[in-house]
Amino acid sequence: MHDKKLSDEVQTLERLPDGCEVDADKGYQGMADQVSLVTVCNPETGIEQQIPRLTVYTPFKKVKGKELTEQQEEFNSQLSAVRVRVEHCIGWVKNWAIVATRFRSSHLIYTSVMQTVCGLVNLQTRQWQMAHSANCA
Repeated sequence: MHDKKLSDEVQTLERLPDGCEVDADKGYQGMADQVSLVTVCNPETGIEQQIPRLTVYTPFKKVKGKELTEQQEEFNSQLSAVRVRVEHCIGWVKNWAIVATRFRSSHLIYTSVMQTVCGLVNLQTRQWQMAHSANCA
């Protein structure tokens, strides 16, 4: 199943807290249009306005026969730099066979197992970042 279809099925956007920023790939084009609006009141003017509950960032797609502007290319590059780190972490989680293959234990402990694996990956990531920053200094 495609990531976007799964995201829609499990209502990912609805489950995120207000004010979140979502960095997504090109497969999620149009996701920003699915974000519900909230009413906020400007304390200085007392004027109410509707704003999106979340901010969704997706890369710009090149339109057939046209080129991306420098600003669009720079935005795509910055978004890609963030997303590649996330993709690496997902890959590291999948290195743990219990997550990458069919879970054959009680589903009651799945969340605990996933949290433990993600904690270990976070530790691994921090150690990698410290080693990397020490080598760059």
